[in-house]
Amino acid sequence: MIAQWFARVNGTGSRRFCVMFALVSAALIASACYEAARERLVLDDAAPMSVAIIVHGAPGDPFWEEVRAGAEDAARTFDVNLFWRSTPDGSERVRLIDEVVQQGFDVIVVSLSDPDPVAEVVSDALLIGVTVYVINAGDAIGSELGVDSYFGQVETVAGLAVGDRLTEVGATHLLCVKHEERNVALDTRCSRAGQRVGALTELYVDPEGPVGEQVEAAIRADSTIDAVLTMNTLLMSEATDAIDRIRETDTRSIVHAVFELNDLVLDAIENGTVLFAVDQQPYLQGYLPVAYSRLTQYSHRTQGDELADALLQWIAGRGVLVGPGFVDQGNVDRVRSATQRSQTPSGTDEQSTEETE
Repeated sequence: MIAQWFARVNGTGSRRFCVMFALVSAALIASACYEAARERLVLDDAAPMSVAIIVHGAPGDPFWEEVRAGAEDAARTFDVNLFWRSTPDGSERVRLIDEVVQQGFDVIVVSLSDPDPVAEVVSDALLIGVTVYVINAGDAIGSELGVDSYFGQVETVAGLAVGDRLTEVGATHLLCVKHEERNVALDTRCSRAGQRVGALTELYVDPEGPVGEQVEAAIRADSTIDAVLTMNTLLMSEATDAIDRIRETDTRSIVHAVFELNDLVLDAIENGTVLFAVDQQPYLQGYLPVAYSRLTQYSHRTQGDELADALLQWIAGRGVLVGPGFVDQGNVDRVRSATQRSQTPSGTDEQSTEETE
């Protein structure tokens, strides 16, 4: 049944991307498929494989820790040596990418939130035959550079869809709150959502600063703002508190949406403080490129196998969309239940996370 499902999805032909099943149910399906494929690879005699994941998130960020958990689970399952580093410092990412290329890593996985610092070193890696995947941000620039695949969501699509949902409830002026400068993904989300809503005010906040006070001041400064879009749980919580304070003296209706999904966000949707959340399945953004790297390496062993062939065709040359998925009060209970079923223990495995010197 699983193989047939992949075959049906793969039959989209002209579509550039293969859209994965909605929300966390996709994690269950993908994990089952890769586990089955792993059995067919007979990895006991597998040649060593090293994958480096170098991304732009701040260390300890909950979203990126979930990406890391997925990557480490895949590394354990498929016997991959994994190097992980998450840093917002563009020059440090350039140094790390150059270093893992010099060390002979088989696959490099990067995010291109601010492509200028790293585009050249990624291009150089591709020129000498290194496999490069992009996750989370930078699908368009990655395509221009010629990377091998993309795992994430198309932010243009996500932003427009958010804007459509906000207009459905009557929003006319959006305050879009961003926590990272020079992040093309966040910029695109805001601009496209605002395009649909009509009026847009963008607000950059320092996550270490008085986020709530800045959000409150921006809303009070313009009485036409009736929607707020935040980009992670921290911003969501601060904005929720700010909106609550405004409602003590202001009768206007303000709706709130967020780009992230975890227990805190689910709670906020259930209690009505957040209208909906956008999920892009960070666990799969980490898991899939690592698993696919090993599957590609051993494709000669699985030729003719319906499941493995479908997986290879599904991803190669298209990329994988793992979002946007929307969670609101209509499906929050089902999503919470699916999330709880899909959660598996995952900690830092020193043997599977290789550190460069």
